[in-house]
Amino acid sequence: MVKRIRKTIIYSSVLIFLLFLTTGLILSRAWAEEEETPPKIRLGEITFSLKEFQPTPSQLRILEIHVEVLNRSGSSTAPPNSIKVVVTPKETKFSGGTSETEFAPSPKELTLDLPLPPTTGRILFVGFSLPERKPESITFEIQVNPPDGEKKTVTWSRE
Repeated sequence: MVKRIRKTIIYSSVLIFLLFLTTGLILSRAWAEEEETPPKIRLGEITFSLKEFQPTPSQLRILEIHVEVLNRSGSSTAPPNSIKVVVTPKETKFSGGTSETEFAPSPKELTLDLPLPPTTGRILFVGFSLPERKPESITFEIQVNPPDGEKKTVTWSRE
């Protein structure tokens, strides 16, 4: 009778141990699958700031663009250097409604070198040097993680 009780206790213990082991594996796989979903990176607010410097030969004007990058994911952190933002000037208009092609700045690419935790954001800065003849407006196309990421078109105009 004692041998039968011992066997029952040993088999029950092994069965319970295997049950906990299997449950732990299933839960760890579920958590691993959750973490593998890519973060939802979006563009936030885009603002402009005009900076003017007065060196001796000529005045230097820089148009700063502040691009807010948001991680809308509830659980996934974007790793460092995984978020790229490309700012491309599309059209420049000068006074009188004319559009000039001689002022054609090249696109600028920025990379966020910090991790972006869930439900947070960061602001990236990019600057474009303006020509002597100050433009009336410049239209920019801003895209996060090209070619598939979100794209916005914004226009800076002189006030």
